[in-house]
Amino acid sequence: MSEQDNGTPPVAREYIRGVPHPLPEGERLLWQGAPTMKAVATHVFHWRLVVAYFAAMLALWAVTTEHQPGSEVYVAGAVVRVSLAAFVLLAVLGLSRAVATTSWYAITSRRVVMRVGMAFPMSINIPFTLLESAGVGRFKDGTGQVTMSITKGNRIAYIAMWPHCRVFRFTQPEPVLRGLEEPQQVAEILAKAVADAADESMRVERSPLAERLNAGVGLPATAGV
Repeated sequence: MSEQDNGTPPVAREYIRGVPHPLPEGERLLWQGAPTMKAVATHVFHWRLVVAYFAAMLALWAVTTEHQPGSEVYVAGAVVRVSLAAFVLLAVLGLSRAVATTSWYAITSRRVVMRVGMAFPMSINIPFTLLESAGVGRFKDGTGQVTMSITKGNRIAYIAMWPHCRVFRFTQPEPVLRGLEEPQQVAEILAKAVADAADESMRVERSPLAERLNAGVGLPATAGV
């Protein structure tokens, strides 16, 4: 049956990637996307610091070692240290790739959805009514993130969100949409969605979050973790 009983074409159901069931009736998908591997490796797992650390350790060893450069012991020691550095760097890049390929974010007209989990995928739903504040941060390379804080009394397990949360916020974890190529655009979509949801509410007073987001497309927030 291609048409509804009233003769109008049926409305196509919208899906969030990785979620088997469609959005509820009346809920619209506004944006969805994934973090980029490069941004995750750079700003979450800090691969540059890893390289700098091992380079400094190798240089320190080369200066302080008692073995003569070019000797078998010296070469063996250098090979071991370089191999260890390469292994750790590859592990960081592999973890970054795993995060990027197993994560998916979505903003609907009613909530934020985070599809995360490298070993055990799960969907974390954050209704706009639970958002207390939000902010957008940008890095020098143009990528960025959107941070969110949850109203007190509501809490998402830190371990369930990691690394999609702010570091060291254990008692009140804050979800983060990480590794975004266009963080400002995502923040604007979230701001408008929250404002529109407040307009549709039966309350006369607009939600505080919507007012703050409309005033500056997100509360002040740094781009750091």
